Amino acid sequence: MAAPLPIEDRSFADYHRETLASELARRQSRLPTSYASTLRPFAIRERESGEACTYRPDPERGTILVSAGETEAETVVELARASFVQLTEDLESSAGLVYGDRVTAVRGDLMDLLQWEPAFRWMFRDRPVYDPDDADLRDSAGHPLDPARSFTLDDDPEEMAEFLRVVGYLWVREVLSPDEVDELRAESERLRTAAVEGDQESWWGKTADGESLLCRVLRPGTEPKMRSLHGDPRLERIAALTDVPMEHKQGPEDKDGLALLWKQPAVAEGLGDLPWHRDCGMGGHASMCPTAVLSVFLGPNTPEAGQIRFLPGSWNASFPFIEGDAENAPHGVAPLAQPGDVTFHYGDGLHVAPPPTGSEGPFRSCVIMGYGRVGGGTHRGERHYNDVLLGDDAGQVTNMRDMARTRS
Repeated sequence: MAAPLPIEDRSFADYHRETLASELARRQSRLPTSYASTLRPFAIRERESGEACTYRPDPERGTILVSAGETEAETVVELARASFVQLTEDLESSAGLVYGDRVTAVRGDLMDLLQWEPAFRWMFRDRPVYDPDDADLRDSAGHPLDPARSFTLDDDPEEMAEFLRVVGYLWVREVLSPDEVDELRAESERLRTAAVEGDQESWWGKTADGESLLCRVLRPGTEPKMRSLHGDPRLERIAALTDVPMEHKQGPEDKDGLALLWKQPAVAEGLGDLPWHRDCGMGGHASMCPTAVLSVFLGPNTPEAGQIRFLPGSWNASFPFIEGDAENAPHGVAPLAQPGDVTFHYGDGLHVAPPPTGSEGPFRSCVIMGYGRVGGGTHRGERHYNDVLLGDDAGQVTNMRDMARTRS
């Protein structure tokens, strides 16, 4: 990606009128028409100076037009200068600004900020916007790659590394034995029983009838078999396929050193189901990425079970917020993983976890483990995104749309 356009001691207005306008005029890359057509005039006001600029899409030319003022904008938000500067540096994010209460809606819908995020990353850093109909999934020899392909630990690591480099994720079959899966399932039931609603070490949701549902526990490393996954040589072999060295950022018994999730049907409140998102979506991309997540499957990855799906080739691009079951949402690729299988994906890659289509189960359950670039860290110094998301007395993580509504 391009270096951030320098702001330094320029005023907010001068930066837009001179630096940004000049850069966009000579920009060679273009926004996909299908995405640019979804944007409506949007303005950012700098809190300290009161200066504002409006961004308007030009879908035919695949660019953004910038003008002074905010009168023509449908949505206007106010940011502190420091937050705006970090937005231009790809350190801040739309979701991070909303969840962190660092953005004020002057008028309009804060969800428009999330829709504009890929355009901002393109404007400020020349990061492409992902087009599901135009993803280049070819290996170094020009041969097309099958994004639904699976591997085993016996496959050629160079071939696996190239697939990961292009597609952004791997599906590796039969990494753990059935006996190991049974042992992990037994531990997961003990962890489920021990979880306490509102303990700030678990995610909870509710049904429409108010029944509490446990969706995730954040310290499963208290159980021995769970803990042994942290550093397991088979899993570390997969993580070593990345192009840059990766490391665990938390220890095996730490909060978020591992996590255990259960997909639940009929979650009406809380964040039991995830929209299309990136794992660095709370901010810090430029300081910590690439990151990666490894998932050990204890249940099947099927639509009925609440499958995870990926957008192949999206990890070097951006994509706007959209619910997985929205009419115009991409479908993506769902590895047909079974218990004992593993997926490994770059955190920048777009993925979604919609609700189960079935009501009887078994539902998807995974042990997940994060990796970060050696030397990387978050821009605000937080330990983990859960430190921002959690805090509700009931242990719920508020849905993005509900959070935007409360902040507007």
